Amino acid sequence: MRIKGQADIEVFISEGGYICLKQKDEVDGEKVIEFAPAYGAKVAGAIANLQEFAQAKFEKAELVED
Repeated sequence: MRIKGQADIEVFISEGGYICLKQKDEVDGEKVIEFAPAYGAKVAGAIANLQEFAQAKFEKAELVED
C-alpha cells in the first residue's frame, strides 16, 4: 500500500508478519523500518502525537532552504 501523496513510502507486511515502512530516496537508497504488530497502535499513537510539532518544524526547514 502506498501512502496517498507520498509516492516514495510503501507500507506492507513482511513474510514474518512484521509491519514495514519502506522509503526510497535517490541519495540514501532504500530504508526499511519493521515493527511487531503488537506495537502498531503505539507507533500510530506516537506519530499522531508528534504530527503537529513535526509539521511546524518541516515548514520552518523549508523556509530556510529557500
